[in-house]
Amino acid sequence: MAAIKSLNPNHSFWGLGGDHMIDEGLKSLYHVKDLSVTGFIEVIKHLRFFKKVMRSVLNECEIRKPDAAILLDYPGFNLRLGLKLKALGIPVYYYISPQVWAWKKGRVKTMRRFIKHLFVIFPFESAFYRQHDIPVSFVGNPLAEKQWNLPQRAEFFAQHGLNPDKPLIALLPGSRRNELDRLTQPLIDTIHLLKKHQPGVQIAIAGLSSLSESYYHPFLEDSEITLIVDNPYPLVAHADLAIVASGTATLETAYLGTPLVVIYKISPLSYLIGKLLVDIDHLAMPNLILDERAIPELIQSEATGQLIADEALKLLNDKSLRELTLEKLAKVRAAIDKPGCANRVATKILDDLD
Repeated sequence: MAAIKSLNPNHSFWGLGGDHMIDEGLKSLYHVKDLSVTGFIEVIKHLRFFKKVMRSVLNECEIRKPDAAILLDYPGFNLRLGLKLKALGIPVYYYISPQVWAWKKGRVKTMRRFIKHLFVIFPFESAFYRQHDIPVSFVGNPLAEKQWNLPQRAEFFAQHGLNPDKPLIALLPGSRRNELDRLTQPLIDTIHLLKKHQPGVQIAIAGLSSLSESYYHPFLEDSEITLIVDNPYPLVAHADLAIVASGTATLETAYLGTPLVVIYKISPLSYLIGKLLVDIDHLAMPNLILDERAIPELIQSEATGQLIADEALKLLNDKSLRELTLEKLAKVRAAIDKPGCANRVATKILDDLD
């Protein structure tokens, strides 16, 4: 949005988004936090709401007649929306591809029917979509142009009452309520084991103001746990290790060069359905980029306090493993470190509209 406005300040935006998009000028129909649901069963429970959102978007399209639509990821909703937008004569661009190369590859046929141009943020995605005759560009990754605004280590530790001479572990339990519900107990078990086997270790949780503080109360019963709200990047950057729920945060953590353990847990039925459909060897994006298990992934039944703590302690104390992991993370960063992606997307879209 910022890049498009820098090229032509007359453009305005409306749709579905979060706080940062609203700050950039989005007239929001629904907030992204209301749309953040993972797992097959969880989505089914919210189908009536999603249909309501779809009707609202399409009604607004008929009233406002937008010049273009930019869809971002979110395939269950956006692939259906894209077809309807195309039928209304609205050019549809897709930025940040659904992971159809991982599961439900048949959806690529749907994408081909409505996408005017696809902008991908991982280099391996370009070849896949070219094989399926979809106009595609690898534009780099948004992380390469992100303003991290990181304080100095000493300043960060002093601000949060942490000891810079003791190891710090960051916990990133996810941004979705159903994720946090299932990971809370394993992470509490992890905390107890880490404090038992690594005396002096400090633990801080990356919290979100969009989630009720009550979600973090089980962690904060331990007075030595620090909660840092809406400021995850300094925590991740200055931590010796991060334990991260699978999602965007895994790539952000890798990009910042912090060794990490990836965890993931959803409802058993959703996991079983997903396992039947997914066709990839790795879940964490850093591992997918490198096409190897560079960082540990503890999924579903493996996401226990004992196994999480075991992997965390190895990365903290095994010097050779830690150095090898840092080398792998540097390769992840090099693979996507192509600044300017927002301008590439904006330029292409405005050139088309002109």
